Amino acid sequence: MAAALLTLERSHAVEIIEVSAAGARIRGCGPVSLEQDLWLKVGTIDVLATVAWIADDLCGVTFERTLDEEEQAHLRHEARHSLVTRLTPEERLAALDWKACTAR
Repeated sequence: MAAALLTLERSHAVEIIEVSAAGARIRGCGPVSLEQDLWLKVGTIDVLATVAWIADDLCGVTFERTLDEEEQAHLRHEARHSLVTRLTPEERLAALDWKACTAR
């Protein structure tokens, strides 16, 4: 399933291979580092995540919060129809607040 993976510097398309309540396995992570904070956008679902592991072009992320069954199902469904977008100015400020731990 397609998704957008956003850092504070850039956004790019990725493929979500597996999703669970706690995280996801992603292909096409690009240049990310362990414990890097990310923003995963799939359709109407936005979830903040942290890189837990990296192997070649795969990475595993843990979500900041646990997704319920409905959110997981929605994420799986919407991923097939998602568009890659850049952060809006408001999203960028929210991400900066999150990274600075002021929004947690």
